[in-house]
Amino acid sequence: MKAIKMGLVTCLLVTFGLMDGYAQDKITSKGWGSEFLDSLMAIDTTTKEGPSLRLDNSRSRKKNVETRYITFELGMDVWLPSEDYRIAGNIDPMEQRLANSTNVNLYIMRQRFNLIKHQLNLEYGVGLNFHKIMFDNPVVMVREEGEMRFEYRPDDGIRKSRLNSTYLTIPLLLNFESNPDNSGNSFRIAAGVYGNTRLGSNFKQKFNNRNSDNIKDRDSFSLSPFRWGFAGQIGYGPVNLFVNYSMTDVFESNKTDQNYEIGMISAGFIIIPF
Repeated sequence: MKAIKMGLVTCLLVTFGLMDGYAQDKITSKGWGSEFLDSLMAIDTTTKEGPSLRLDNSRSRKKNVETRYITFELGMDVWLPSEDYRIAGNIDPMEQRLANSTNVNLYIMRQRFNLIKHQLNLEYGVGLNFHKIMFDNPVVMVREEGEMRFEYRPDDGIRKSRLNSTYLTIPLLLNFESNPDNSGNSFRIAAGVYGNTRLGSNFKQKFNNRNSDNIKDRDSFSLSPFRWGFAGQIGYGPVNLFVNYSMTDVFESNKTDQNYEIGMISAGFIIIPF
């Protein structure tokens, strides 16, 4: 009997050994053996309560607050006079060279706060707006006794005249992102408001002479010290557009000779997006 028992035990051990080898071959041949073994390697036995299964998940979770330091927008400024203003010589002083009337927005910092599954977000930040208005006619901006006026000077040899202004800006937008895990394949749209405060401004003239003389006059030129307006963005992947519509007049109307009421719209491309 003892010999028979030993023979049975030997047969069982051989059988289990063959079955174990057969199972391993099957797992590997199906192509999921390596994944199965990798998942077993993720068993965490360090908990006080005892062994626990922990499958490795290499995908990192998105943060609820994301920060981007430097975003950049490039566009065009268009003035929107409330009426057809004219000065001496029946000249429209607001007539622009649109291709040279640029708007550059440099945002030093922008943050995105997750509201719903990273698809609906609140965006805010701080940056600088650089506005350049190039006039089509040889006009000069003059400010005397706190009042700004335009003067037409065709005999001064003015080749270019432009108004430059810099504003500190704070945007606040509600953003929708269709594919937050892959911004290169995502549709996005945003809408909100912005507030501006003027930091500085100047009026520059270039003349038609051999010396290429320039005159730069630094003054407020009765520009509105504070502005606010509506902001919008739309895009897909790397192509993104922006538009800002000012609800505040460019000038303080009561400090201009004709009580100018001029709105402004800015639009262009987001070169370095969030």
